[in-house]
Amino acid sequence: MTVPPAPPSGDRIDGVVDHLIHVTYNHHTILRLAVTDDAPTSRTVTTVGKALFGTQPGESLRLTGTWINHPRYGRQFKTETCERTWPATTRAIRLYLASGMIHGIGKTLATAITNHFGEETLHIIDTEPQHLLQVHGIGPTRLERISQAWRTQKTIAEIMVFLQGLNIPAHLAVKIHQTYSKADQNPMEIIRRNPYQLCRDIHGIGFETADRIALASGIPKHSDQRLQAALLHTLTQARSHGDCHLPERLLLARTRHLLTDDDPTTTEILEDPIVRQALEVLRGRGETVIEDLPTPVLEDGDDFHAVTVVSLARVHRAETGLAEDILRLHHAPPTLADHADRATLLTHTAPTSLTSEQQQGVLSALTQPLSVVTGGPGCGKTHLLRTLVTLAGQAGISVALAAPTGKAAKRMEEATGHAAMTVHRLIRPLLDTPPQADHSSLLEDADLVVIDEASILDVQLAAQLAAAIRTGCHLLLVGDTNQLPSVGPGRVLRDLLAVPDLPRTKLTHVFRQDTDSAAIIDNAHRILRGQLPQPAPGVFGCRSLEDPEAIVQHVVDLVATHIPQHFDAAPEDIQVLCPALPGATQPAPLPSTPVSRPGSTHPHRTGRNITTGESSSVSATVSCRSATSRTAAAPASSTAPPAPSPPSTPKPGNSPSR
Repeated sequence: MTVPPAPPSGDRIDGVVDHLIHVTYNHHTILRLAVTDDAPTSRTVTTVGKALFGTQPGESLRLTGTWINHPRYGRQFKTETCERTWPATTRAIRLYLASGMIHGIGKTLATAITNHFGEETLHIIDTEPQHLLQVHGIGPTRLERISQAWRTQKTIAEIMVFLQGLNIPAHLAVKIHQTYSKADQNPMEIIRRNPYQLCRDIHGIGFETADRIALASGIPKHSDQRLQAALLHTLTQARSHGDCHLPERLLLARTRHLLTDDDPTTTEILEDPIVRQALEVLRGRGETVIEDLPTPVLEDGDDFHAVTVVSLARVHRAETGLAEDILRLHHAPPTLADHADRATLLTHTAPTSLTSEQQQGVLSALTQPLSVVTGGPGCGKTHLLRTLVTLAGQAGISVALAAPTGKAAKRMEEATGHAAMTVHRLIRPLLDTPPQADHSSLLEDADLVVIDEASILDVQLAAQLAAAIRTGCHLLLVGDTNQLPSVGPGRVLRDLLAVPDLPRTKLTHVFRQDTDSAAIIDNAHRILRGQLPQPAPGVFGCRSLEDPEAIVQHVVDLVATHIPQHFDAAPEDIQVLCPALPGATQPAPLPSTPVSRPGSTHPHRTGRNITTGESSSVSATVSCRSATSRTAAAPASSTAPPAPSPPSTPKPGNSPSR
């Protein structure tokens, strides 16, 4: 007796996307679908689900799922699977053509075409498009436009069908087509012959996705291009975690971990000599750089040993270029007036408002072609900048102010009363910027460039900035290495401060602050000194708890009760910051304890709402962050083995950016 096949789970509907209603950041999509069934009257339904992400108005879909009743929006179709199809009925074809997917065809013309050709419409457009000239309103020019649009949609549909078979989001098909069509390349040819190129060229496609496409296309697991792509992916992941390079042994270990599976033959193809051979090919093609760097045996130690490291070529170029430009700026002769004149002018400008440290910082900026001012919160960096800008204006010195972020640039402008902008805008003026506001001219004419929040500079942005500053122009970097880290690879400010010959001023005097911020600043300095923070009623609270359940309960009480009552704030406006860096510094996670707390709706970071009385959980994590190594504090790759990354070190006498 044979067992009959199981019926398909859920309901199925076919239709054409009428319009999108809402798409969330986590791909949850809501749209209206024009159903193409045999009903005598047309109807549209609301469909929801992540499977719909990437669909466009006019696309024909076959959906499976279940009907649900939303308490506010009524009956909806909850989609589980979404399959792109070609419209089959005359009505479906008319909706497809009228949607605008085929440029040159609108609603009126779509009706005329389908009335003339019926269900054969798409076949005519595909194989015998010249017959469209029989339809009133279509001439040779419009026919060519329709044919070109049809070829584009057909190629995208072919890519979508291929990706759907691998359970890969179909919306990537449009990105793939646009990327390679602009370069006059065949997208399907690239997908089948070298799918690993996708993870280099297209944002949103990583190694795992490209690997699934490659293996499904018949590319063997032991192929050279797979090993090379895995090595580049591992280096790219390290770059996103703040590393300019990886030790070769660690790169090989992480690559093996990435490619290891249950197949016993995989071990043979991942032996060090084979992976090293793939790495040599990448070096020969100029995609990676392999070199020996002296690395301290112990953190901040004086004993060094050589370590073979591997870098992406573009990161290595940025490092070496930055080192060369730093040396160029540092050794350039000062172009501003001599020290005595500036000291006299400074005395008349701010005789009592600056400390000796601040005066030294101002004088260094005016007398040294490259200098750094650093200091913790409340140490007067902003007042120093304000005085420097005022002094420069009185002396006729042209100053350009910039910061890595727009918010920092705005604060800088408000504090100094002088125009400031982002570093990107300073070194890359917009093409449509009028000549009178040409920022490249501003940089060329500047006698002094001041960069605030310099700790945010990564190696590539710093390299572009240093290369854009002309020889003889003074550069002042202002920042605090204990505050905001760089947004990309490298720790430029920290490594510049490790160069003994570089002029620097460290501000240590903490000025009296207003009541609200004094406790925060004082405790920030206490933490830097390794001391426990002190509570300040109404401003800063600190409570020592060791029991995990007590910590969770206390956090919930703070968010749900104490903070809302004290500050008149809604619980949904409160953020709980919890350090969690698995694998980087071996944090000890405390077990999560479910708790229930009545109150209003609390939005969760993942987009899910925790409603009144619902069980939720809060977990705390104990973590120790390194104060000297960006690498040690960066999260490890999810594919990396548990071995921690060694700290990055500057090249002695060469690159200060590692």
